[in-house]
Parts: sequence; C-alpha cells; structure tokens
Amino acid sequence: MKRRKILGISLIVTLTLGAALYLEACKKELVTPINNKPAQGEEYHDYTDNARTIASQINKFKRQIADKENVMRSGQCMPIDSVIWNVEALFNAEYAFSERKYLETVKQELEFFVDVNGNNEAPLSVVADLYDEITEAVRQAYAGDGISTDKSLMAVVVDKGETVGNRVEIDVCVISGRYESDNTVKDPVQGPFGPGDCWYFGEYGGSCDDPSVFCDAAEIIEDTINYYYRAEHVPQAGFRRLNVGLFRIAIDGNEYLDENGEPYLYFHYLNDNTPMYLDYEMLNYYYTRELEVLLHILPSDPRYQAYMPKDPAFVEVDIVGLLDYIGNGTCCHHKNYVVYGNKVAIPSQELPPLRDLLN
Repeated sequence: MKRRKILGISLIVTLTLGAALYLEACKKELVTPINNKPAQGEEYHDYTDNARTIASQINKFKRQIADKENVMRSGQCMPIDSVIWNVEALFNAEYAFSERKYLETVKQELEFFVDVNGNNEAPLSVVADLYDEITEAVRQAYAGDGISTDKSLMAVVVDKGETVGNRVEIDVCVISGRYESDNTVKDPVQGPFGPGDCWYFGEYGGSCDDPSVFCDAAEIIEDTINYYYRAEHVPQAGFRRLNVGLFRIAIDGNEYLDENGEPYLYFHYLNDNTPMYLDYEMLNYYYTRELEVLLHILPSDPRYQAYMPKDPAFVEVDIVGLLDYIGNGTCCHHKNYVVYGNKVAIPSQELPPLRDLLN
C-alpha cells in the first residue's frame, strides 16, 4: 500500500513539495528498512521452523483482536480449540515470566463462558472480549495471590470445559509464585534430602519435630522437583523460552505400578502399615519415583497422547497430600496435577513486549 502511495505521488505533478516531504517522512517512520533486520540464518540459528510458526500465529492473533472495529465488522469466526490455543499463547507471551526459577507457586482456578455457533466457532469480536475479560480476571487473581516479595506470573493454562448447548466453559489456571533472583538453571541432585528431613505425608502438614509447621512431604517433594526440572536455559542471548499448548493431567497416585505391583507414587490404604511420616530416605525414595512418572511414564501413556502438545516437556507439578476414599477404601495419597507443554525458544523481538501484569 505504501508503494502505491509513493507511485501515485510521483505521477501527480500538482502536489506541492511540502506534501511530498510529509509523505516521505511518514514512510520512514512506518517502514523498517530490510537491511536493519538480523540475518535469520546467522543471528537466529536456534530459531526453529516450529518456533517461527508459533511466533507468527501469536502476532497474527494479537493483530486480529486489537482492531476491535474491524473485528466487529468482519464477522469472522474462530474454532473454539483455536481460541483456547491463541488466548493461552498470547497471554503467556505478553505476561508470563516462564524462564524464572520459582521457589514456590500458587495456583488459582478461574471460569469463563463463550457462546459458539453450530460449527463450534466463536465470533472474533467475542474472542477479543474474552481475552480482555481473562486479562482483567487474571490480574485480580495475581494481585491477591498472597505473595508480596519477588512476585511473578509463571503461566496461565487455558482448557476447554463442559459444553452445554451452544455455551462452552473456558477454564483458566493461574500459576504465580515467588522467584529466585539467581536464575541460573541448577543441575538436579540425586537424593536431595538428608538426615533430619522428616515430614508428615500431607493433608494437615507439619514436620516430625513440629506438627504446626505449615508444610508437608507432598509440598517438599513438589518444590524440589519444580526447582530442578521446571526451568531451562535459553539457547542464545536475546531469546525467550515460551510454553505453548499447555495441557494439565490429574492422577491419584495408583495409576502406575512397578514390577512388584506397588504404586510408583505415594499411595497407601489406611491400616495397611501406612507411613504417615516420611524420613529423608522415604522422601528420596518417593522423589525418585515421582520423577520417573513425571518425566517418562506419564508422557508416554497412550491414553494421553491425543491431548499432549507436540514434543511435550514437563512444565510444572502440584502435589497435594490427601486423605481420600478411593476404590475400596480410605487412603493417604499424593494427588498430582501435572502441566506439560511445548517449550520453544523465540527471539524476544519476534514476540509482543513482555510486561508485568500489575504495571
């Protein structure tokens, strides 16, 4: 369009020199000379085709919902699955600091609804409003997460809930936390727990020495796994790690058995020699078995393959120690809420500017 304007100017000799200079100034302001762009092959050698496609889709969606008037007039619609992917990817690109190392996290659940047509599509105008609604709701949840120092938003996970008639439920999990200023990715430690470590399995919390302490074995194992396995190096200076296609799985702990028929995870029926307190050896035992499930067994489970993102990677786990009635009786177990995603490395300038949601 800009070239056609310039060509028109050259053909209309009646324009004044002042008008010509004005249009030339506008052209310089809006057009980035191509020779100022980094050479893709040399500067971005870690920028994969998959990552380029993801960045392009994120920017396209941002442009689509930014022009509210055009969106209203266009009458365009988007499949609900695409709505979920786009909303999640753009939000995390704009507000989530996924590369930080988080010492603790807080999860909050939000619920939204979208009307769809007979083809399971939503008008782009509705999608634009949904994005604004989610942004404001997440902002409020994030502000009230109870963390006051070194506060940061790690991710939002957007899932499709139940569909009733033409109304689709959109579930949003907000993961925020307290981050460590030293963001160096640390190598995992085998057997991270030592003598003196002893915690109640979960539920009411407490250590062997002080039952009133607000922590438990489930949280200690969770925090240690997330600390060592959640963050990743960026491959090159100027890149960002972005998590897209996030998928949550909930397991009770008795789904996967070892060669002896014992659950990999902490799962014991009451009155069956249930270990209520886990000393350092048992903490290391269940820590190792948690890793085996999270990193290998669960991602390869055929039941979840259709839902997993491309090249799934472990993102986050929330382990909750519960006293529940499961199967044939009451049990103490570690319920896992696991998040997997597609971790991609994208040059920062290829994504929308990253902003603090509260500023």
